Amino acid sequence: MPYDYSVPVRLIPVEIPKPWGRERWYTGMEARGESQVHLPGGLEIPLSLYLNANPHAASGGEDVLLLKILDPDPEPVLGDLYFEVHEEKREVYVVTHVDASAWPEGIGGIRFGMAQSVRAQYPSDADFRAAYLTAVKDYEVVRRAIDDGFEDEVLTASERELRAAMERFTHLRPLRVGDVVHVPAWLPHSLLHGVRVVEFQTPTYERLIVSFAQRVLTQHHWDTENAVAHMALGAGEEQPGEAVAPGIDRIARFDHFNVWRATPQAGRVSLPTTLPYAVVMPTGNRARVGKLILAPEEAAFIPHAALPDCTLVADAEDAFLLIAAPTL
Repeated sequence: MPYDYSVPVRLIPVEIPKPWGRERWYTGMEARGESQVHLPGGLEIPLSLYLNANPHAASGGEDVLLLKILDPDPEPVLGDLYFEVHEEKREVYVVTHVDASAWPEGIGGIRFGMAQSVRAQYPSDADFRAAYLTAVKDYEVVRRAIDDGFEDEVLTASERELRAAMERFTHLRPLRVGDVVHVPAWLPHSLLHGVRVVEFQTPTYERLIVSFAQRVLTQHHWDTENAVAHMALGAGEEQPGEAVAPGIDRIARFDHFNVWRATPQAGRVSLPTTLPYAVVMPTGNRARVGKLILAPEEAAFIPHAALPDCTLVADAEDAFLLIAAPTL
């Protein structure tokens, strides 16, 4: 059956439960779950079917970047994500919500790289890595005992103590609504409880788990030795946005994709027709993408064939429109 690629389509997310909360995948296509597209007329079909029916008209023949929302539980520790690194994957987070019950002052956080004050206490980076590896391994012994059902007051107290000893090696970066976090390869990171983010990333699934404060359900081991041996030891850098037009900032620029953020000041936004495709999501308030009206954290896919006639408008004063597309 032919599909109309001359108009944007609404993306229907699939929810993926996680030990720390949940993810919503808007362009996910995996065995664990696949997103849908809502076609004009009301039909919903799998995203892969929509893309593969006419790859050139849909995505210019390019792989589609992954758009998802990370929505951690607000409870401390329970809602903290894996402390992990990626060998190749590139990610950018945009903070959309900080849970007031977890962070009454509206400032959440992310473990983002390593603590430079602690690093300076060691005569070499090799000594720092070795000390950190020992701290993680000591914690893992207690963690696995608790996960295997041997928890008692002594183990519970030991878990808290060893977790604190391990986490003192890491850098905490504060996060507020609207903040942007670039996650380069090999930088260890862990989003904290109660901080919801929109994430754009390369369409690959790979990670090395350094540590986790609860049972890992997707694999039977941590990847601590390999991760610690290769991880970057900096505290992570904050990268400012780049103004590209009135009301439009480029907030991420990677080899594979770019992300822009548009405000109402931008007016009607037209995208370059040379792009293979674009993925868009409003935050803060609603926006229009072609004839679609999107509520905050809804998303749309703009196929390659629709780019010449599609305009984007952030309707309200507090609306921000996130736009991602492959790097030309």
